[in-house]
Amino acid sequence: MTKSKKIIDITGVELTPGKPDVCLGNGELGFECCCDECDYYLLCFPDFDLNCP
Repeated sequence: MTKSKKIIDITGVELTPGKPDVCLGNGELGFECCCDECDYYLLCFPDFDLNCP
């Protein structure tokens, strides 16, 4: 059994990268939007291709 590491924003909000609908940092659930400074931002956009020419 493995524990997943919690990702806490500098504001203290627990983030859920890759699940923008439920992430407390999405700006729609009563907390400030943390997306701009999130190191895991691109996980919320699985269709984004980093290798695109």
